[in-house]
Amino acid sequence: MIVDPDKVAAVIAEIAEEEITSRYGKLAKSDIETKSGPNDFVTAADQAAEARLERALGDLYPGAGFIGEEATAREPAIVERLKGDGAFWIVDPLDGTRNFVQGRPEFGSIVALVEDGEIRQGWIYAIPDKAFAIGSKGDGATWRGEALAAVAASSGPLKGYRAIGNLSEPWKSRLIPKLKEKFETEPVHCSAYGYINLIQGLHDFALYARVHPWDHAAGVLMLREIGGRAEYLDDGAPYTPQASQGRPLLVAGSAKTWRRVRAEVIGG
Repeated sequence: MIVDPDKVAAVIAEIAEEEITSRYGKLAKSDIETKSGPNDFVTAADQAAEARLERALGDLYPGAGFIGEEATAREPAIVERLKGDGAFWIVDPLDGTRNFVQGRPEFGSIVALVEDGEIRQGWIYAIPDKAFAIGSKGDGATWRGEALAAVAASSGPLKGYRAIGNLSEPWKSRLIPKLKEKFETEPVHCSAYGYINLIQGLHDFALYARVHPWDHAAGVLMLREIGGRAEYLDDGAPYTPQASQGRPLLVAGSAKTWRRVRAEVIGG
């Protein structure tokens, strides 16, 4: 089932305005908690937006399950449902929460619709810019309402993102020196803006080691729709909307760029 992308976008934008933007720069200490570590924040904005998105998206696709980042933080087994059949909304209500807490205007909402393990649709809302990237399988992807073309592969130096502190061995020892030697990279502090920059060709690739479906499903769909590629370097498996920890996931705006980065960091 394909849900009307404009209706979903309207829901996301309305909830973001009322639950997230309205709290930006106004959080009380009691509105901020931590999860897995001192820099892993969750706020009243995350929680309120996720609760409303669960209700609103459920109305748009009755019967679809809901996999939210905050619900999964409370009950990790929820994400295992993605290994089975059925339709699911995958939601990060406020991606880039640390930026949001610290007053940096780079945060967004990410929503994907998955059916029987296949990513069917995705929405990335850049909240400070009030701008959407939207993709539907087989129908391409858009940014600010304009169709996105294939990203041209650069023959010059490549610019990438990295989020590889959780890489498992032997990949950590193997990949990190090569990445530093061959490419200019910077940390990615917000998956929403990371993927928006990748689909526009503003960055060429990204390498991840901790992969949550709410951070990646929507963006990977958009990259694939414009000719990009997302695969694990350890076994060559294409990205699927499930969680992984420690495995190197390489994503790029073009298949040619993906192959070039892979060749530089692991050969072949």
